[in-house]
Amino acid sequence: MKILLITPPLLHPNTPYAATPLLTAWLKTLGHQAVQSDLSLQLLLKLFSRKGLSAVCAALEIPPDAAEPYLKTIDPVLAFLQNRNPDAMENILDRGWLPEGEHLARAYEMEEQLGWNFRELDFMDRARYLASLYLDDIADAAAGLDPNFEFSRYAEKIAASVPDFAKIRNELEGSPSVFFQWLEELTDAAMVLHRPEMVVLTVPFPGCLLGALITARRIKHTCAGVRIVLGGGYVNTELRELADPGIFDYVDFITLDSGFLPLRQLAAGGQPVRTFKRENGAVIFQTSEMPEIPHAELPPPDFQGLELGDYFGVFETLNPVTRLWSDERWNKLVLAHGCCWSRCAFCDTSIDYICRYDPADPVSICDWIVHVMNETGFRGFHFVDEALPPDLLDGLCDEILHRKLDIEWWGNIRYEKRFSSDLIRKMAAAGCIAVTGGLETGCDRTLKLMCKGIVMRHAIRVLTDLADAGILTHAYLMYGFPTQTAAETFHTLETVRDLFAQDILHSAYWHRFALTAHSGISMNPEQYCISVPETAPASFALNEIPFDASFDHDLDDMGEMLKRATYNYMLGLGLEMPVDTWWPEQKITF
Repeated sequence: MKILLITPPLLHPNTPYAATPLLTAWLKTLGHQAVQSDLSLQLLLKLFSRKGLSAVCAALEIPPDAAEPYLKTIDPVLAFLQNRNPDAMENILDRGWLPEGEHLARAYEMEEQLGWNFRELDFMDRARYLASLYLDDIADAAAGLDPNFEFSRYAEKIAASVPDFAKIRNELEGSPSVFFQWLEELTDAAMVLHRPEMVVLTVPFPGCLLGALITARRIKHTCAGVRIVLGGGYVNTELRELADPGIFDYVDFITLDSGFLPLRQLAAGGQPVRTFKRENGAVIFQTSEMPEIPHAELPPPDFQGLELGDYFGVFETLNPVTRLWSDERWNKLVLAHGCCWSRCAFCDTSIDYICRYDPADPVSICDWIVHVMNETGFRGFHFVDEALPPDLLDGLCDEILHRKLDIEWWGNIRYEKRFSSDLIRKMAAAGCIAVTGGLETGCDRTLKLMCKGIVMRHAIRVLTDLADAGILTHAYLMYGFPTQTAAETFHTLETVRDLFAQDILHSAYWHRFALTAHSGISMNPEQYCISVPETAPASFALNEIPFDASFDHDLDDMGEMLKRATYNYMLGLGLEMPVDTWWPEQKITF
């Protein structure tokens, strides 16, 4: 079968998302003619071009004298960010060459106060930073044509936990924006080029759902008989209780969890597995007890058909760790399906992508690494596991060192004591440059309540060893966790400040606790002193659910304070200040 796999808008444009290269490779091993297209990247390339930007300026009625500075600079700037035009660096650094919108003007104001040396940027990095903020200014202007548009997501707020399909349908059938029109044009081009019998759309996040359905609607209107399959992380998390048949006006099948087995069955015309479809006007779910495909038996990702040179990075925040997500080109690999811990109370531990742990072996992983490096020409890897297992990493690092592979890699870990000093040094020797991980809180009481399986003294030792080995660290942090007090939150912020001051922690981000339908807390709310009010059953998306809890502080004010303080810490500012001075009047410097 001829199968087209599509990544819909919008995602970060610096590297291909992991899903379609993995599924393309898998379908090829089954004998299918699988091809892939990244419409997310293509949509952004259309915007960030002289032709696309001309259309945006015309629609926004921007005068020619105000538009021309952007029109004459957009193509060389994008080529610079694609590493195709290094000579543009001198022009970008020459203030006045780039037109200054809000983001770029703020950067120059920061320069006047702090100087560029405070982050030790070389000329190339400084130019990438300025060029990225220039694109942010353009993206903000483009949002004037469509409020759903953001640089790396589209209509995210509309798609997140929407209880019925009517809201999504209204957006689909409302007045189309320029982005609708462009996406339809890109869809037409992909269908003419590949002429598939089946199209597979991956929806990893809420900010990709509307783009996927715009694509699906266009295919339904122009290519009768082509079967359309929807899957991905958003689907696996939010559409598990799907009962609204309206979405099947746009797609034929919706698959849950790992896509390998469902797509094998659909492509072969066999018994569907973990698949929703509409039958006689109602949604039915079909499954079977077929065994899962072992992770170690999967082929390496296949990037054929993706124009790797077209991807471009953006460097929008002056932090070396947060930069990893949006800048540079990374080959994404999954070392193990599921989470090696899968017990955190706030996590979706009842869903397959967390609870079914299935690691590959170090030899197979290194074979994948070598294959991908040879195919792409890039030696940087992002291991996108839920949490990289220490025992697997130990064997993998041995295999990397044995083969003398020259690679750089980063990924998510748990700051647990199994990351010994010896293992961390081995990770650094094997090419690890950074790790991210959920620290969540600085208090052992709440860590225990969260079932994190770590204690602070071990976490701090791991962070220290990582920093000593030259590995950058990022911490995910949480506020508003049930029973968490203001004193505990301030204590956590104080711990974070001290870790930054000691150069043990290099980046951090605060998330507000959200109760999700598939977490352990939602199944035992009384244990966490919360109550879940009765609500009408959701017929479409269900993930975040409302709850009632008592706190001794205002969560909105607390969240603003935590983010303001931590942003300054990441810039090396305010580290000598008592943490309570950030609450609530103290204003951010930058």
